[in-house]
This record gives sequence, C-alpha cells and structure tokens, in this order.
Amino acid sequence: MKEEEKYLRMSRNERIQHFFLLSSFIVLVITGFWLKFPEAWWVKWIVYIIGENAFEARGIIHRVASIVLILVSVYHLFYLAFNKRGRKLFMDFLPVKKDVTDFKDSMLYLINKRPDKPRFGRFSYIEKMEYWAVVWGTVIMGATGFILWFKDFFFKYISNTGMDIATAIHYYEAILASLAILVWHFYFIFLNPDVYPMNKAWISGLLTKEEMEKEHPLELEKIEETKKLEDNIT
Repeated sequence: MKEEEKYLRMSRNERIQHFFLLSSFIVLVITGFWLKFPEAWWVKWIVYIIGENAFEARGIIHRVASIVLILVSVYHLFYLAFNKRGRKLFMDFLPVKKDVTDFKDSMLYLINKRPDKPRFGRFSYIEKMEYWAVVWGTVIMGATGFILWFKDFFFKYISNTGMDIATAIHYYEAILASLAILVWHFYFIFLNPDVYPMNKAWISGLLTKEEMEKEHPLELEKIEETKKLEDNIT
C-alpha cells in the first residue's frame, strides 16, 4: 500500500523553537499566578508534591523561564533575518488584504450565509493574529517583567506609580495571554473538527495531503504547481 504523501509544515529548527516557547510559557503561567495567588487551592498541590522549598524556588523558576523565553525570541529574530526559510516565514506572516476578506467570509460561513469556508494559504488570518499576539505579548511581558525584576534600579526613575502601572500591565497581559493560548490556540490545535484529535505538525513537522486540503488548500496548490514546473524542467 502506497504511503500517504506528507508536506513539510514546520522544520526541525522551527519545532525546537516552538518547544522552548511553549515550555517556557507554561512554566511562566504556572509560576506567575503562583506568585500572585500563593494561597490558591492548586498551589497547595504543587507545594505538597515539591515540598517546603517550593515557595523559595518559584521566583527562581519564573525568572529562569523568562530568560529562556527571551533567548528563544532573540534566536527567532536572527532566524527570521538570516535564514532563507525564516525570511519566507516572516513574509508569509505579514497581513494582506485577503485576510480581511477571509475574516468576513468566515463570519458569513459561521452564520450560514456562505456555503463554503474561505480557502487559506500557508497561514490563515487566525494564525497570523496568533503570531503577532505572541510577538506583542512577549515584548510587553518582557519589558514589564524586567522592571519588576530589577525594581530597586527602576524605582528611582518611575516611582511607586510607575511600578504599580508595570505590575498591572504585567498581570492583565498574563491573563490575556493565558486565555488566548488555552482557549484559542489549543482549540485550533486539539479540538478543531478538521484536525481532531490533534494537529501533529508541532511534533512531526508534517501534514498529510488531506490535512493540507482542509486547512491550507491554496498552499497545497502552490506546492503542487511548483513541483510540476520542476518536473517539466528536469
């Protein structure tokens, strides 16, 4: 039986970047809300598992995870700038006029005013929004996090008012980012009927032809057209 054709969605380099982004983000969420709500019921389970030193370790773990997030973000910038695939990735993530049309057509489809879903290329408007939201959130959380980390240095420049503002921004952006990942991103990776029970591209880096036809039909057409041209040349 012929093996099903697969298409590269995420290279190994990109999957490694995603792994460090994902793992550092999850650690930051857990330790961040642990710092904010030390008496929460779920915190007691962590303390029970780790032991009495858990409270002493939470701040250190949070800072280490933040450094990992910053390092992978800096690496990602270099990847976008100096890697051919990275430069293509950046260009494909840029918003275009079609994204507005796709959003409108998606809403019409959801209310049964349009028979078919819009056909997406490499990245849909949803994936582009997620990507730029991560960029925005990393900048905001990184900046406010450093202010709170080195509060003795920054206090003389921004006073109590500035520290309170930085704390509020850091806290509410953390809530927003957590909900965006847990409710939005996780839905499209695990619960979306077109990929259920899971989109495996973040693990294997590959999508089947059927998955490409459902999620990225325009990208599939472009790949196949390029392949035909190459076959004709050779």
